[in-house]
Amino acid sequence: MGRHASRVVALVVSVAASAGVCQTTLSASSTNDVAAFSGVAAPAKAALVDERIRFWQWQVSRDPEYWGSLNGLAAAYAQKARETGEISYFTLAETSLQQSLRAESTHPEAAPAYTQLATVHLAEHRFREAAEDAGKAIALQPGELMPYPYAGDAHLEMGDYDVAQTFYMHLATPADGKSHPGIQFLACSHGAGLDWMKGDVTQANEDLQRAIALAQQLHMPAENIAWTQFMLGEQFFQMGDLAAAETAETAALQSFPRYHRALAAMGQIRAAQGRWAEAIDAYKQAIAIIPLPLYAAALGDVYAVSGNRAEAEKQYALVEFIGRLSAINQQVFNRELAIFYADHDRKLPEALALAQKELVVRHDVYTSDALAWALLKNGQPQRAHEEITQALRMGTQDALLEYHAGMIDDALGDRAGAAAHLRRALRINPHFHIIFAPQAAALLAELDGQRPAETLAQTRARDRNEH
Repeated sequence: MGRHASRVVALVVSVAASAGVCQTTLSASSTNDVAAFSGVAAPAKAALVDERIRFWQWQVSRDPEYWGSLNGLAAAYAQKARETGEISYFTLAETSLQQSLRAESTHPEAAPAYTQLATVHLAEHRFREAAEDAGKAIALQPGELMPYPYAGDAHLEMGDYDVAQTFYMHLATPADGKSHPGIQFLACSHGAGLDWMKGDVTQANEDLQRAIALAQQLHMPAENIAWTQFMLGEQFFQMGDLAAAETAETAALQSFPRYHRALAAMGQIRAAQGRWAEAIDAYKQAIAIIPLPLYAAALGDVYAVSGNRAEAEKQYALVEFIGRLSAINQQVFNRELAIFYADHDRKLPEALALAQKELVVRHDVYTSDALAWALLKNGQPQRAHEEITQALRMGTQDALLEYHAGMIDDALGDRAGAAAHLRRALRINPHFHIIFAPQAAALLAELDGQRPAETLAQTRARDRNEH
C-alpha cells in the first residue's frame, strides 16, 4: 500500500483519527458535546452512525436555522465518511457547516463549526482553507484547544513544518497546567506525523502507542481507535518490522472488524511475505468496502508479481476510473495518480502535470518526492534531483524516498550517490515495495562493482535499441 497512503493527512478520509473526539476536557459533563461532535461508531453497531444522521436530519427539519443541530448533522456525516471511506459524505458535512455558519459565525459559539470545517477541508485537500478555518476558531475561542491540531495539520501538509510545530506545542502545555487525557491524545496522535517527517521514528511510534492507550481509556469511537492502531502498523511496516505491523493491524481489525484501511495494510504485509493469495484476498476485501485508487494499484501490483498480468491490468484500469470519477476525486487523488502513472510508466506527461498541480497547494516532502519521480520518468533527471533534495530535507526515514533518490542519481551517472541511497532504502525497509525493493537490491549489486560505468538507464536504453 505504501507511505503515500499513511503519511498524508493520511489519506483523505482519515484526516485525523481524533477529529472531534476530544474537547479541552473530557469530563462526564462534556460527554454529550463530544458525541455530538464526533458521532458514535462501533463495528457491531454500524447502523448507529446512520441513525445519528437520521436523528440530526430530523432535528434540522424542525429548525433549519439552529446551528447546533447543523453541527451535529455535519459531525455524523463526517463520521460516516471516516468509517466508510466515502468522501462524498465530507461534501454533505461541509454543506451543513456552511449553513450553520450562516446562522452563527461571529460569536464564540461558532468556533466548533469552524473547527469541524477545518477537518473537512483537510480531507478535501483544501489545506489553506483548513488553516484559515482553524484560525477563525482560535480567534473566537483562544482558550479552546480543539482547533490547534488541525491548524498544525494544515501547515504540515503545506510543508510549513515550523508553523505546524508551533500549533502542536499548544497541546503540550495546557494553560491550566493540569493533565487532560483528551489533550494528551491530540498531542500524541497529531505530533506523531511531524515526528515521522523529522526522521524521529522512535518518538513517532511512542506517540501513537500512547495515543492508542489514551483512546481506549477515553472510550473513543471504535473507528478512531482502529485508525490510530492502523497508523502504528503502517509505521512499523515502513520500518521493516512485519511482525509488529501485523500485530498492530490485527488489533485495528479487532477494534473495528472489516476496517478497510487495516485490511489493505494486511494485504501489504502478506505481499511483503510473498503470500500472494492472502494478499489478494485482503486487498479485495478492502476494495469491496471502498475502492480507493491506492488499494486497486497495490492489488494490481500483487497480480503482476504473481504472474497474472490480465488481472493486474483490470486493477490498473480501475485506478484511473476511480481517480477521474468526480470533481472531488480529481482534487483528492492528484498525487496518488501521479505516483501511479510514474510507477507504471503510463501517461508520463500527465503524471508530471498532476504532480505539478499538487505542488501548487501542497509543499510537503511527499509532494516534492512525487514531482521528482515524475520528472525522472519524463527524462528530466537534473530537475528531479532538485526536487528529491527538497523531499529529503527533513531527514524522513522512508525507503521509497531513498529509492527514488537512488534512481535519480543513477540516471545522472552518480554511482556512489545512487548506491548510498539504495543502501539506505534497503536498510530502512528491505520489504518497502514488492516491485521496487527487488529492483533496488539488484541495482545496488551492480553498482557495487558488477557493471561498467554506464548508467542502468543507459544500459536499458541500449538493450531496447538493440532489440
